Amino acid sequence: MKTSIFFWSAFLCIHTACQRTGAAQVVEPPLLAWFQSTPNSDTLHFEIDFDTEEDSTGSAIPNSRFFSSFDTSLLQKIQEEVDSVEVAVFAQGRYVLNDVFDACLVDIHQYWFRHQWLLLYNKQRRAFTDFVPVADWSGGDGGQVLIGSWMFDANDDGQKDIVRRQIEHWLILDDNSDGRDTTVEDATLLLGGKNGEFVKSPTANSAEFVGLFPIKSVW
Repeated sequence: MKTSIFFWSAFLCIHTACQRTGAAQVVEPPLLAWFQSTPNSDTLHFEIDFDTEEDSTGSAIPNSRFFSSFDTSLLQKIQEEVDSVEVAVFAQGRYVLNDVFDACLVDIHQYWFRHQWLLLYNKQRRAFTDFVPVADWSGGDGGQVLIGSWMFDANDDGQKDIVRRQIEHWLILDDNSDGRDTTVEDATLLLGGKNGEFVKSPTANSAEFVGLFPIKSVW
């Protein structure tokens, strides 16, 4: 009898300790506190606002906090896009994608470059799992890229999708002129899924989306 009581007491202690350990492992990342929940609408529009001062958009996130909030594989992907030192990071809204995933809009300034991403957050795992570029303004003297996006349910499957519009600009130099401005416009449909992924649609009509979803151009 004493042996049985000892066994069940030990089991309950171990079980309770495991529960406590498990609970500690799923604490929300501190970065999430910077993103305020934003009411969803049928359509969300993301675009670079050239009239906004660099230091006046969203809530500033310390670089150390931002770059320490991701696992190694996701951090490597992020650092391929932006410098972990020479950037200013701002938190915008937090949007519900479905029962499992939210999307946190982050605005990153690097020199005169601007990047807006949706950081995908898994509410069950309590972890950031990926990022999706939705607006961008970058390049150099030889050419520039401008991106804007719309997020809505494009195929009526109950999941948010993204139409991403892109304009590429460059200057063609030749012997007979001072240069010719050239722009090429494109559009991509990214279909959203329940697992938080956005996959490029192979059948979307780019020319149609270019006409339906114009973005402000500086050229």
